[in-house]
Amino acid sequence: MKRRCGENSHETSSPLTTRLLHDIDIPLDLTVEILKKLPTKSLMRFRCVSKLWSSIITMRRDFIDWIVTRSLTQTPCDAHRIFNMNLRCYTQCYLSFSSTNARNTHKESVSIPRTAGQYVRGLFLCLPCKSLEAAISNPTTRQYFNLPKMKHSGKGNCFFGYDPLENQYKVLFIPKEPAEQPCQVFTLGDPMAKQWRNIQGIESQFPIRYAYREICINGVIYFITRSTDTSFEYNKLISFDIRSEKFHHIDTPKTLIKLGWFPINYQGKLGLMYCKDCVEIWVMENAEKKTQRWSKIFFYEMAGFEKWCVPGVTRGGEIVFSNSGCLYDNDVLRVFYYNPNCNSMRYVDLEDIYPKESRPKTSLFIWTIPDYVENTMCLY
Repeated sequence: MKRRCGENSHETSSPLTTRLLHDIDIPLDLTVEILKKLPTKSLMRFRCVSKLWSSIITMRRDFIDWIVTRSLTQTPCDAHRIFNMNLRCYTQCYLSFSSTNARNTHKESVSIPRTAGQYVRGLFLCLPCKSLEAAISNPTTRQYFNLPKMKHSGKGNCFFGYDPLENQYKVLFIPKEPAEQPCQVFTLGDPMAKQWRNIQGIESQFPIRYAYREICINGVIYFITRSTDTSFEYNKLISFDIRSEKFHHIDTPKTLIKLGWFPINYQGKLGLMYCKDCVEIWVMENAEKKTQRWSKIFFYEMAGFEKWCVPGVTRGGEIVFSNSGCLYDNDVLRVFYYNPNCNSMRYVDLEDIYPKESRPKTSLFIWTIPDYVENTMCLY
């Protein structure tokens, strides 16, 4: 009797369970809301559950936007790029994440095959040493997308930007000698645009020798150019509208564009920062108008900043300081945060992420990205 009951139980439970599983039909909207409750690491694992789940997590724009927004509302997370440098060439890049609050400090690191350069909305533009074979890296999904080769070879600079209205990521290439080669643009994720496109060059509007120091804010890439006149007085601040793909000159006081100034994202506005014998920040107040107005919002005179650089400012207004020179195997890996509102300083120690005994016998560089966000977007 016992055996018969066991057999009957076994015979009826398996088909019933299978039938119940097949009968469950979860509405799409409810599925999306359930997935939104999960941490990003779990979402990355659950991509393999079904094609539907994978599509929601990595391709659905409203879901991806929600993940990015969620990152901004959580405890601020900073990404620290640690480069190995050998014979004047970056050979390896580690991306370390740190989030700090009163109760918990969480750290982790990711190895990136190439040098992680410019950062936009959770993605990195990567360039190998001595090459223009650009690639895009997404540390959240652990994906790496190689961009196609450019139509014209030659030295130059690649800039990375995002337009929130059109939901487009674009890579802009400006040749070192703009008079000889056209500027090029590549649109990430556009199935109709699988190659670089030539656009109207910057040389026809602003004669320059080369461009450098870039920041992307609200669909506009800002960068500094060196004029054909080698005098520092002729540096210019140029903007590139990602949607229209047009260049514009930004009116800037000449004293703010000399050697040593660089653009930053200051709480959603374009800022220019100087960090040498003092720390000085100016912010552009009316970016949408033809004539720009600049305001000095911070000045702190202090010696000893020559060996430091300022990668940016956090959402909370903290100024980030990292060492601008080479760090060696015995140096301390540390990033400082200064709060001008309460005149306080804190730091993040990266020693346990990259301990001295595991470092190669090469010089190191650190660059911090304030307010890093997670992005579940699929790159291919």
